[in-house]
Amino acid sequence: MRAVFQTKEETLAMHNRRQFLNFLAASPLLAAPRLASEPLARLLGLHVGLGNGFGALEEAARAADLITSPDQALDVMEFEPVARKVLPPAHYGYLATGVDDDATVQANRQGYAKVQIRSRRLVNVEKLDTSIRLFGATWPTPIFLCPVSAMKAFHPEGEVAVARAARAKNHLQILSTVASSSVEEVTAARGAPVWQQLYPTND
Repeated sequence: MRAVFQTKEETLAMHNRRQFLNFLAASPLLAAPRLASEPLARLLGLHVGLGNGFGALEEAARAADLITSPDQALDVMEFEPVARKVLPPAHYGYLATGVDDDATVQANRQGYAKVQIRSRRLVNVEKLDTSIRLFGATWPTPIFLCPVSAMKAFHPEGEVAVARAARAKNHLQILSTVASSSVEEVTAARGAPVWQQLYPTND
């Protein structure tokens, strides 16, 4: 069984490894269509035959210890093993699975795996604009917070805590039909209108 506590040296080594992986993730080296994955895999102590540099970084992140703060995450999927560890099994199962045979969950992951970042070279990057205009409102980025039902099962403040996070980063928040906080509470915490995913019923 693995020890729960880490020595200072182990903690420092993990921090340094994550800093190195963050550096690699931002490196132009990974902008190539196919990185020479075997040298990178050997460098990181991974199995060879990885498809690309991002795959190597993802595997390295999964192989590392669980993150202890959001700023350690190399990608959003690093939150999944933490959620698996800290949530009751029934709550994690509800959050991580889909309907029927999880076909939509798998289809989503396969779909996102086909999306790639196209690197543009020799362009002016001094003034970047990631904003998007949607239904008459301008948002600084195309990032929005998806509806998740019954958030108080995962955090005591539920959707209200998420609204404060959305306000801090100025992101759009979408409430679930079966939210555990009222639209009024969430709107007050967000400081602006939110959207709601509405499932019409005969009630």
